[in-house]
Amino acid sequence: MTRPGSAIVVAALVMIEAVAVLIYAVSYLVNLSTDGTVNIGGQIFMLVLCLLVAVWQGSVAINFYKGKAFTRAPIIVWQLFQLILSISFLSTDILLVKLAAVLAMAVAGVCIVMLFAPKTTAFLGDRPSR
Repeated sequence: MTRPGSAIVVAALVMIEAVAVLIYAVSYLVNLSTDGTVNIGGQIFMLVLCLLVAVWQGSVAINFYKGKAFTRAPIIVWQLFQLILSISFLSTDILLVKLAAVLAMAVAGVCIVMLFAPKTTAFLGDRPSR
């Protein structure tokens, strides 16, 4: 079966999210210092966590692109997590943060809808192709 456009879009968006988390981790590394509100141990833990999440998301995106059905659960969990965080960021007074939150919500919404599109579920082997 050929790979539907909806599966390509979901895989691409999840990979873009992985790259965004990786960029955040690199930014966090550059600004790593002992002067933060969290001690250096906590800062290093956060850095490692961000790096692991970026690698995990990249792996999920690649395996989804390959048509592995088990990747749907991690994708949906990440999108819901992203929606929850984005809603909390809407209460800030910083315009750029609000715009990023709205963009993240839009990406999560598109991923969730396309994840359950009939052609995507057929590609993952959940229903017969027509």
